Amino acid sequence: MKRLLAWGGLAAVLAAFSVLPWLVLDNAPAIEPPAEFHRADLAGIKSLFQKHDPRRQTPDVLQSIRLDEAELNRVLNYAVKLPRVSGIAAELTPGLATLNATLTVPANPFGRYLNVTAEVAEAPDGIQIQSLQLGSLPLPGALANWIARRFHHRLLQDKTYAAMTDAFSRVDFAENQATLDYRWHPTLLTQLERKSVELLIPPEDQARMLVYAEQLKTLLKPYPHGSTVPLAQLVSPLFEYALQAGGDARTENRAALTALAAYLGGVSLPKLLQGDSRSIYRAPPVLLSLYGRRDLAEHFTLSAALSINGGSRLANAIGLLKEEEDAGKGSGFSFTDLAADRAGVRLGERATGDAAAHVRQQLAAARTDADLLPDVRDLPEFMPQAEFDRRFGPVGSARYQRVIERIDTRLDAHPLTQEEVK
Repeated sequence: MKRLLAWGGLAAVLAAFSVLPWLVLDNAPAIEPPAEFHRADLAGIKSLFQKHDPRRQTPDVLQSIRLDEAELNRVLNYAVKLPRVSGIAAELTPGLATLNATLTVPANPFGRYLNVTAEVAEAPDGIQIQSLQLGSLPLPGALANWIARRFHHRLLQDKTYAAMTDAFSRVDFAENQATLDYRWHPTLLTQLERKSVELLIPPEDQARMLVYAEQLKTLLKPYPHGSTVPLAQLVSPLFEYALQAGGDARTENRAALTALAAYLGGVSLPKLLQGDSRSIYRAPPVLLSLYGRRDLAEHFTLSAALSINGGSRLANAIGLLKEEEDAGKGSGFSFTDLAADRAGVRLGERATGDAAAHVRQQLAAARTDADLLPDVRDLPEFMPQAEFDRRFGPVGSARYQRVIERIDTRLDAHPLTQEEVK
């Protein structure tokens, strides 16, 4: 009898596990991914982070971030790009946030998507999960909250997570609005940057980037501090080194271009990836230029790295956003800068695509500015908003698009930036 009961119990467990995927997985996403990075979305996110830039905050003074539903969903979907998360949406009501997320899962016979719905409520010590549903399977709120708290206590062993938890003091949900109170600690930004690298970049890739950062340091030694050097004079020997190193061309190109962009962006990779210094930033001791212009070197290289690490769609959108901002209050809209952005995006795509080995050879053989980028200095630039509107109308207009087509035609004709055939 006992044996019969044991076999019956085992059969029930196996049956439950066979039914579970049918309950949890779905064939359709509950939340559709955003189709594009809209300029208004990117502008909103940038404005939010500029307003709450930690480097401008007074240490240990209570600060508040208020977000409405649209702003929160922008941040969730654009700023927090997570693997396999295709879409996130939040609904805010007094005392409660309802979060819906869709995750893609590996191919299987049960369904392509895991749709998750969680009700998160305010609590005296932070927040608690009131209910959780995985697909069609509801989990008791008490069980979900217990799991979350156990997970939280384990994460507290991580110094960065513990510092973040200590910084955020209260969350308040109201109708269509969430408020987060926090006290900023000066070292937290560096901790977060290091933790992001730790989570997103495998150790072997970090080691490879450090190798290229050290190689750059060696290549820059002969140049006087504060001098300006053509970008090709650094790119060529850096990628000659990459050729000699051998290895997978995509991987080496990614590491070399990321190290170069970090240098131009004033980020010290050794400080970021090693040690415990309070800041990872340092001014580049030697400046780099394209066609005699530092801004073109920065646009070209940073867009390439962003394309490699964040996707070309985002790289193009941010390049356009920067030019529109300049039209309103900076140096003016520049199709020249925008061309360098688009060229960098193409370089990033080709450097990590099927043409990676060829691109590595091209960069190693580069000797002049023209080997990296077609001359785009004849394009309209330095246009204040009123002049830009008068000459080209809104972004996307026929007149505007004709200039973009001119740019893309030049890039198509350049050996380094010609568009990949899909």
